[in-house]
Amino acid sequence: MEAQAIIAEESKQFEAWRDSLETVPTIKKLRAYAERIRLAELEKCLGKMGDDIPKKTRRAVDDLSRGIVNKLLHGPMQHLRCDGSDSRTLSEALENMHALNRMFNLETEISVLEQKIRAKVEQNQK
Repeated sequence: MEAQAIIAEESKQFEAWRDSLETVPTIKKLRAYAERIRLAELEKCLGKMGDDIPKKTRRAVDDLSRGIVNKLLHGPMQHLRCDGSDSRTLSEALENMHALNRMFNLETEISVLEQKIRAKVEQNQK
């Protein structure tokens, strides 16, 4: 009986983890979106600071921007995870995933990017 209970619990956790993999593409898209914004703003900032700023200062500004992005993304990322370690259900995680996709236009962004890549490939083939 004890072995069956352990197996049932482990199976439940494995299934929750497997089901949560559906949110992985959204996590990747949201991270990539935030990283593009971070890099663009970092370049603007470093450009305003001039070319003669020390490497140590550049690194500090880069670290600061990474830290801000990571802290901002922590909450949304937690709400996309559903590994059975908390009371969050898969349906909640999927609802959060769809909400983030809508809020940040993540699905649209990828399809627009794909269209641009296809257009460039077609142009190069001519």
